[in-house]
Amino acid sequence: MYDRYEQNSIVLSSFCELSYKQRSELTEGMSSEEPKFEECAGNLIKTLGEGVYNKIRDKFNSEKYRESVFTELEEKGITCIAYNSPDYPKSLKEISCPPFMLFAKGNASLLKERMFAVVGSRRTLPDALRRCEEFSEQLSERFAVVTGAADGADAAAIKGALKNGRVISVLAYGFDYVYPAINSSLIKSVAQNGLLLSEHYPHVEPKSYLFPVRNRIIAALGEGLLVASAGKKSGALITAGYAAEYGKDVFAFPYNPGINSGEGCNSLIKKGAALADNILDIYSAFGLDLKPQKENRLSEEERNTLSVLAESGDAPISEIAQKLGKPVYAVLPTLSSLEIKGMAVRLGGNRYAAVK
Repeated sequence: MYDRYEQNSIVLSSFCELSYKQRSELTEGMSSEEPKFEECAGNLIKTLGEGVYNKIRDKFNSEKYRESVFTELEEKGITCIAYNSPDYPKSLKEISCPPFMLFAKGNASLLKERMFAVVGSRRTLPDALRRCEEFSEQLSERFAVVTGAADGADAAAIKGALKNGRVISVLAYGFDYVYPAINSSLIKSVAQNGLLLSEHYPHVEPKSYLFPVRNRIIAALGEGLLVASAGKKSGALITAGYAAEYGKDVFAFPYNPGINSGEGCNSLIKKGAALADNILDIYSAFGLDLKPQKENRLSEEERNTLSVLAESGDAPISEIAQKLGKPVYAVLPTLSSLEIKGMAVRLGGNRYAAVK
């Protein structure tokens, strides 16, 4: 289950509290296809005190110790992706401080797909949460959606992307913990139907300083980043900063003035982030077409609406809403979603028809 890259690299990541400079120096030494792990470790741990040096050296060379580590991980259903593993995401190698080891639960093949990051504040308005969930569902038609695990916008992104089973939730702590506890069932669903990812051993507790550091991974994995909500000092802005540093396209929901959870989004737009009030704003930036998607990926609301369109031939939105027993404003998002998926078309005079 684990090759020699994992077995050597995991020891380094476990026992060396590395600075950004040390990580950079060490990963440069590990850039070849056949890295000399012993030499890398020796160069690093010689900077430590003699007693610590001997302790790390002994564990590094202990086959029994390594075996106990991997036995524990296997029992917990955790797989490891080392820096030099062929499964390690290339986008993470391109940042200044990549994780030496990724611990994974779930469908690790998602790391080989195109990815797009979605983040936001814990304090997000209901309407923005709804939009975040819709955008994430639509994005997950073409990307694996990468987000965190917090309540609020992260949870909405997870719920949306889980509908297509293409979500990656990056934790800021080890798998022995669940934080926040309110999202325990949602996080479990990600492990079963998507992918949970962490750079930390299972026993590492949630600490406040680990969350902004975690955000660099979210930003690096995504080809682009959508900020669904952000206050003036939101962690989502830290992620956006990383994304800009890595040369990624940043998108943000627009907000009316005076909404605290939208101040950060409006600030990002003023500084050059792309305004996103329709999924087409993101699709067009990545040159994505709008070919029809598989019908089994439609939500129940989309299937019901499509059925009404098919029966009606073409109809004004007021008639469609009446047949569905819903107000017009509640039907508009579903029609837009079907339009984006290439399964409905908007005609003149606010009329819609199914694409045959």
